[in-house]
Amino acid sequence: MADYIINVAHIEEYQMLNDRQSLDAIFRKAQSAVVGGEVVALERTANGKTYRFEEISTLEDLNAYKKNVYKYVKED
Repeated sequence: MADYIINVAHIEEYQMLNDRQSLDAIFRKAQSAVVGGEVVALERTANGKTYRFEEISTLEDLNAYKKNVYKYVKED
């Protein structure tokens, strides 16, 4: 099984743009991955190198991360 990778730079960009639709799409895919037994990997790229700083393998952890992301997105 392949990990589902989330580039947190994209998350941060969508937060700044209040792009709920893109965030929703990412979290739907992430939820499907976790339910399917895959790991969701949070990665960041710095100085041309990509590094993984967190892995999410449970729905509880994914929902906690999602809640943290959405608290910075304005309601329509």
